[in-house]
Amino acid sequence: MKKKIDFRFSRRIFGFWAVAVLSGFAASLNVEAAADENTVSLYAGTISNPTNDPNIPPSEGIYRLELNMETGALVNCGLAAKAKGPSWVTSHPILKDVIYASAGNEDGTTKESLIIAFKKQADGSLVRMNTANSGGTCACHLSIHPNGKFACAANYCSGQVSFIELNEDGSLGKLNAVFQLEGKGPNAARQKQSYAHFVTSDPNGKFSLCCDLGGDQICSFYFDEIEKIWKRNPDFPSTRTASGAGPRHLAFAPNGKYVYVLNELSCTLDAFAYDSATGAMTLVESSPTLPPGYRGFNKSAAIDVSKDGKFLYFTNRGANLITVFAIDSEEAVDGAKMEAGVVLNPIQYVPSGGEFPRFAGLDPTGKFFIACNKKSHNVNVFRVSPETGKLTQVSSAVLAWCTGITY
Repeated sequence: MKKKIDFRFSRRIFGFWAVAVLSGFAASLNVEAAADENTVSLYAGTISNPTNDPNIPPSEGIYRLELNMETGALVNCGLAAKAKGPSWVTSHPILKDVIYASAGNEDGTTKESLIIAFKKQADGSLVRMNTANSGGTCACHLSIHPNGKFACAANYCSGQVSFIELNEDGSLGKLNAVFQLEGKGPNAARQKQSYAHFVTSDPNGKFSLCCDLGGDQICSFYFDEIEKIWKRNPDFPSTRTASGAGPRHLAFAPNGKYVYVLNELSCTLDAFAYDSATGAMTLVESSPTLPPGYRGFNKSAAIDVSKDGKFLYFTNRGANLITVFAIDSEEAVDGAKMEAGVVLNPIQYVPSGGEFPRFAGLDPTGKFFIACNKKSHNVNVFRVSPETGKLTQVSSAVLAWCTGITY
């Protein structure tokens, strides 16, 4: 029997940010939050002020926020490090005091984006370790390989995927390999060429997968241990999505048996069976990300999966919704039951509490879900029910042009 959908969608006008900016933002921006054993630091990536509106405070770099792990209260503690449009931030998987950002080039000598390594300080600020060119232009996503030896960058405008070596202290080393993606799709405005939008490694670190939004494909790479260089997966170099889908982000099931691909343009979610030995991907189900009957503008954005593999969360920009899927094996597909992790059931549509939720994800404990509403300049915290997976908003903090969070 299908689970009942909790559909709580309502249209909201998010003019509140203007008041928040004038009355609360300046006060909270440089406040040093009182840290205790219940709080953790979050680091937020931002973009610069693209509207040049003097009433909207421009971004200056990476900001630190504090999350109370008991109450879910979120506090903006101010600027942690200056950088030019650090739109994506991520953490080293082993060195817990090192984080990275993909940002704009600062000296004007090249159009290539910049990857920056930072070291956390005792007061929560970040000190720049070093920088490296991203190997392409408009680097919009960055991940660190599970072994901590490589930074993997998706360069959107140039359609290139790059792998940068990391030193033992986490600082950036030399460029190991750059791959030019080749493809295009039927959407003339968004798919005239390949656009690398996301790259991450599978759970065992054997392959790294890249979402090519322009080419409607997922590209696969591996590290040749003999030649010490990254190469295309010779057996399964790419997997096609539906024409015009525009794959944007993906997430692996915790057991590594499935890959969930979020398609920005078609607003669909694809579930692929994944062979960790070969990197082969086989489509087993595709589901819409929006409520039945929704006809407005929308672009799907960010995806995450719970640690127990029971729930999927993803955001929709335009509809300004967080969609929650339950993943279970009780439902039949075409008359046959399938292994746990395949069947996708929408159980909740939750307003993101702002406009244009570009990034969202679970905190490392899975207790809270964080949504960054870029155009309404707020970051919202939702408590996650461990039993049902459903979300309840518990707090919000003002932050201009937030585009990503790391811990």
